[in-house]
Amino acid sequence: MKGLIIMMRKAVPFLVIVILFLTNSCSEHGTFPPAGSYSQVLLITETGKIEGFTEDMVKELEHVIDYYNKNELQFYVKVISIYDLNKEQPAKNMVFLGLPRQGKLGEYINTFIGPAGVRSVLEGKLNVFKKLNYPIPGQLSVIVTASSPEYLDKVIKEQGAFIRNLIEEANRERLRDYLLKKEDTYQEKRLKSKYGFTVRMPQLYRVNQEREDVPGVEIVRIKPHRGLTVSWKYWEKKGVSLADSNELYKVRADLAWKMYDKDVMRRDLVKFSVDHLGTYEAVRMDGYWENSQDVYGGPFICFFIYDEFKSRLWVVDCVVFAPGFKKHPLLRELLSIAETFRI
Repeated sequence: MKGLIIMMRKAVPFLVIVILFLTNSCSEHGTFPPAGSYSQVLLITETGKIEGFTEDMVKELEHVIDYYNKNELQFYVKVISIYDLNKEQPAKNMVFLGLPRQGKLGEYINTFIGPAGVRSVLEGKLNVFKKLNYPIPGQLSVIVTASSPEYLDKVIKEQGAFIRNLIEEANRERLRDYLLKKEDTYQEKRLKSKYGFTVRMPQLYRVNQEREDVPGVEIVRIKPHRGLTVSWKYWEKKGVSLADSNELYKVRADLAWKMYDKDVMRRDLVKFSVDHLGTYEAVRMDGYWENSQDVYGGPFICFFIYDEFKSRLWVVDCVVFAPGFKKHPLLRELLSIAETFRI
């Protein structure tokens, strides 16, 4: 198996983040990921004690997400010593945190990244390594390391969001592979032919609405409800950016009112950011929806993509309604499907 190395320079002076990807995917292995939740992270250190930079790593990985009516942790972290690793059931996500050439964990890091990697770490150039499907198919292993405890603590604090994103990307990739083992290719081809877009559809989902008045198409999975809507409209501007946030808010407000039985939003609970959806540059909108006719609501994530060939604004809207359920895993699933959107 060959590894692909990608380097990214970050805010830390001379800090380079290196990600090692194995080219084999879960689907190529034809096996299922290890049991357990994608929201769980097994953090392996030399001692297993939650102190010093280990405590900082736990805080960065857990990361509280505000869903308006309830806060959730992005990840649930279990900390163990490297000496107890063989006693654990295989986890979907493992993070190894420590220094090279120090202790048993250092030996593991040395084997994982090799002599060239160790040399680069000691020179202060490389700090984060990632392998998917390692050491077993469907498993993610991430190494976070540095040349000294002080520098490692700095890496953790400044690159925490980046590390979380690495794990989430791998989560969505594996989740998508699993969901699409049974795929509704008929609906995918029909949507492309009729509306000019496609999104890969697991058979667990179904087309719920096709509305010419919106216009839009909604696909859903129920119990609990996960909905993905694709809508479109003429867009006279030559692109879409954060400067369009007020107008984009109105676009999504109109969509929610018509498509979701008079749902509404609160402007103070909405935030915009620059992002990507699959291969497309997008403006992302995160917020909380409520129904104007009843007392219920939930979080949503909406992407706005500009189609320069058709002068069209595409809207890809992910909505969750799940009383009593954690919202983040459901949104993760919707995002894994939304990323397959193509025009």
